[in-house]
Amino acid sequence: MPYLPTLSTIAHKSTCMRVLSLLPALLFFTCSAFGQTHTFDTGNEGWETNGDATSPTAAWYTTGGNPGGYIRATDQSVGGTWYFQAPSQLLGNKCDAYNTYLRYDQFVSDTNNQQVSGGDPDLILFGGGLQLVFDHANNPALTWTHYDVLLNENAGWHINTQAGPVPTEAEFRGVLADLYGLRIRGEYRAQADFGGLDNVVLESNFGFDLDGNDSSGAYDGDFLADTSCVPFGQIADLDAILFSGKQIDSIVIRILYATTGEALELDAIPGALDVFSPNPRYIILANYDQATPADFLQAIHFMHYTDLSPTPVQGERLIEFRVYTECGEVAIRYAYLPVYPPPDAGPGGDTLVCAGSPPFDLAAVLTGSPDAGGYWSPKTSAGNGIFNPERDSAGVYAYIVPNAGDCPGDTAYISVTVERGFRLGADTTICYDDVLVLNVPPGLSAWQWNDGSNRQEINVTEPGAFILTGQTANCTFTDSIRVHFFTCRECPFYAPNVFSPNDDGDNDEWQIYLPCAWQEFHLAVFDRWGSLVFSSDDPEEGWDGFVRGRAPVPGVYVWRLEWTGELFGQPKTYREEGDVTVLR
Repeated sequence: MPYLPTLSTIAHKSTCMRVLSLLPALLFFTCSAFGQTHTFDTGNEGWETNGDATSPTAAWYTTGGNPGGYIRATDQSVGGTWYFQAPSQLLGNKCDAYNTYLRYDQFVSDTNNQQVSGGDPDLILFGGGLQLVFDHANNPALTWTHYDVLLNENAGWHINTQAGPVPTEAEFRGVLADLYGLRIRGEYRAQADFGGLDNVVLESNFGFDLDGNDSSGAYDGDFLADTSCVPFGQIADLDAILFSGKQIDSIVIRILYATTGEALELDAIPGALDVFSPNPRYIILANYDQATPADFLQAIHFMHYTDLSPTPVQGERLIEFRVYTECGEVAIRYAYLPVYPPPDAGPGGDTLVCAGSPPFDLAAVLTGSPDAGGYWSPKTSAGNGIFNPERDSAGVYAYIVPNAGDCPGDTAYISVTVERGFRLGADTTICYDDVLVLNVPPGLSAWQWNDGSNRQEINVTEPGAFILTGQTANCTFTDSIRVHFFTCRECPFYAPNVFSPNDDGDNDEWQIYLPCAWQEFHLAVFDRWGSLVFSSDDPEEGWDGFVRGRAPVPGVYVWRLEWTGELFGQPKTYREEGDVTVLR
């Protein structure tokens, strides 16, 4: 009965390190024969250090290995012990490595004062909630030293420490089935030194890589498809690899975060497989008749992704592969499919706005369902497609959804017309003797002044604010003008030179007539001896001829006047004097 997992199954990813540079023609058989191999001929392959090494990353050397490249780490201080730490490619479900070997070559820079036995272990495996340790009979030499370590409970492994109990078969298998750490000791003495590592082989004969030579740009067994202009595409590269020392029970393939309309389609089914599909986005390839890894790989190549929805969403699709053997889940891989179907910028349109109206979003003019992610050209003053009638120019604006690689974009155009209002003119100041005529601007179909009238023109003879509200073709506008007045000639005041304060009702009082606006006023009248007989700060106040309560005395009196008025909008002070005759 094939193993059919549930969607909730979670496990570590694993991969196979292939010796591509050595045996390119035997790509399939390389991993089967030698397990997962790290030769360090092209880099440090993700190895790190643990402990008191000078760097958390193992240094890569292009020459000096056994042969070719190798990795090395240096002790940073006296005391402590550092280890080479394996990358994720060597971890995960390695149950098929039971009863096989972990092999590697190693050297150290100094063998003086080495710890011969006991102390820190030479190998540590972490997995299944346990820690297994191993101690070699001999330490590495100054030249490359080869080690073959059998992976079973009878080979000298212990739990936690070298004095700990021997693991059971179930415990050892449990560690390999959930291997989340592998360390190889690199330091064997208390003094400073350095050590090298090469040709690490874990005889776990499983490999699954959706892109055998990583040409798509994805790594760790994943696949990155070329950008597709239609929602359709293959889910693995043509050089995908799948091999396993244990029989494959099933592979579960599903679209993550799928939407309605998305589907996985299988064009043909290899004879040794069963196919289960709980829904269009979820396919299980199951082994029912001694199916080989090649059968499963062929089914993957027969499979493709499609999106049948009427408006496919632009973006990257994520497809997950989970592989199961008798060990359980042994690998998780992902295919990334960038899908950029032709976007829809929406139908274009026209709009008319009134000057002075609030800003609005140009996208609101587009009809249909335009795709997000576009931009406007030319840019609006706000830079985000918000059109401000007071700051942005009328004209044609393009909404552009850009190309995605070789996939075409889309553009929609809208025409914006701004209907402008009228102007009564700038605020102004005129002479008191002048008249300003305000006319209704042309193009208005209806209007009203702020005094409630509908006159075509009004004559302005007094200062104030004059407001006109008018209807254009599509908008209603209001404008105002404030009119100020000033004196444009000196004030022609009048001072009589004679009066008769005899109570006959005719010319009984004397005053200076000032027909202009004044700010300060002072009038003083003196008798012939220079004594003040009358004064006033108000031109409306007259002199009745009496002097300190006594009846008028005929004669000639002298007056002096100082007053401040306005001329062309600026204060101006006048000083005048004269005489007036009092008669009886």
